[in-house]
Amino acid sequence: MHFSRAALAAIAASPALSQLVRPSVHRGQVATHSQPEHLGWGPRYGANVEARAERLLPSFGSQKPLGTLPSTAFATPGSFTVREQKEDICKAGSRQWTGWIDVSPEKSLFYWFFESRDDPQNDPVTVWINGGPGGSSMMGLFAEIGPCLMEKEGSETVRNEHSWTNFANVLFIDQPAGVGFSRMKNSTLGGPDNELEAARDFDRFLSIFFADAFPQYAHNPFHIAGESFGGRYVPGFVDYTTKQQQRGVPGTMSNKIDSIILVDAVLDMTSSGSVGLYDHMCRFNEDGSNAVRTGFNQTVCEQIEKAVPECEKLQKMCLDSYDSNLCKYASGFCGFYIDDMLEPADYGGRFLYDDRIVCNGKQPLCNMTHSDWYLNSERVQKALGLESHWSFSSINYDLNGRWEASGDMFVPNVREATYILDETSTRILVLNGNNDIVVNTEGQKRVYDSLPWTHQAKYRMTKFKDWFWSDGANGNKMKKGGEFKAVEDKLAFVAVDNAGHTSPGDQKEAVGFVVKCWLGKAGKEDGCLF
Repeated sequence: MHFSRAALAAIAASPALSQLVRPSVHRGQVATHSQPEHLGWGPRYGANVEARAERLLPSFGSQKPLGTLPSTAFATPGSFTVREQKEDICKAGSRQWTGWIDVSPEKSLFYWFFESRDDPQNDPVTVWINGGPGGSSMMGLFAEIGPCLMEKEGSETVRNEHSWTNFANVLFIDQPAGVGFSRMKNSTLGGPDNELEAARDFDRFLSIFFADAFPQYAHNPFHIAGESFGGRYVPGFVDYTTKQQQRGVPGTMSNKIDSIILVDAVLDMTSSGSVGLYDHMCRFNEDGSNAVRTGFNQTVCEQIEKAVPECEKLQKMCLDSYDSNLCKYASGFCGFYIDDMLEPADYGGRFLYDDRIVCNGKQPLCNMTHSDWYLNSERVQKALGLESHWSFSSINYDLNGRWEASGDMFVPNVREATYILDETSTRILVLNGNNDIVVNTEGQKRVYDSLPWTHQAKYRMTKFKDWFWSDGANGNKMKKGGEFKAVEDKLAFVAVDNAGHTSPGDQKEAVGFVVKCWLGKAGKEDGCLF
């Protein structure tokens, strides 16, 4: 039987949909790369997919020529620029800087750094990176945790009262090179297409940032947060840097990594998405109705149920082998028989990042990339120091396709997470929105219950408990935020109610409280979970 698979790039993008690729394979054969067919996670759309892509995200297939970096960029590896920004482009309520750091003669990574509104000299530094691969971290800045948020019209910013900068210095990085405002000197090179190269560049960036650009923050507590495909990036980056530190490799970032925060993030794409889809979308009430507004009908659920055992079998082979071809094949099978069931109602129907939302098909991605217009404005780009117009896009589709073609997109990072838990002092916090379809909580619970590490048995046996937060908009009344469990001050899983794939943006105050506790800026007396 002939079938095909939409590469899980939309899991990667956060929050915008990435370009997905459907390798054409036969049962028993290894998947091979095919041309990009459509946007969206899993479903097939048939003919004229590029026209549909234009409707979903007009920038697809019509990229404008790139602009010019500041003349100091690409001078020599290790060069950097620092430009202090004013409130007129981001109403931050604290000092802020932007710039580029050259991580090689060809690659320069863009950053936007905000001081804490509280105690910048002592508060932790927290890095934020979005997923993709190819997703700009400007999405997390302007729609989720940054000190300023985008107005719906996309022309101005407003202060985010629940920003993570209330208790941390926050550093947003566009990476790998080629994403957002980060570019290659020679744009035809395409940017990194694998985790190892991206990890080297990320480590080099942080080494220069703390040693040269902002040495006053080198001794602050340090954390790294990644959303969506950031679940692949962050554990891999930490694994790389920690081992380089242990080997004493010159030029490696010297900071101790206190924790990582994985936000609706995938360690294992198929288990986090496909396998949990049945649990998430097939919850029926006694009267036969689906408890999920956009859930599947009985017939579809029966079809998915039959495919789950084989999907899990193939994914176990992927996890055991870490072979990119085998992992791509597993994704192919699970995608065709499970994920593609989302097809009938996707366009103009289900929104794969939030089961509460029904899109009307007129706004690209339910208006989740409206910051693109703002970041392409002459006023903002001039403030950033760009010497000519730069065509900014929240997603670099070419780079996304390169990761898919290399096969690295499909390989999990479970071993890396095990290494972090067992061999380092770095802690792991998992945050997941309970309304997320594409990285559903049900699948994520499976991933972490089966994660092999010293305290796996204890973690698996620990029961989830309700957690609560003080709702400032409702007279500080205690409100249930979801459920959580944590063991050994090493691994904590926090599920967030009324939140989709961008849980820190959907529940800013509640998730902000959890992170504040995690970073040690609040305690048990404040109602903290850990």
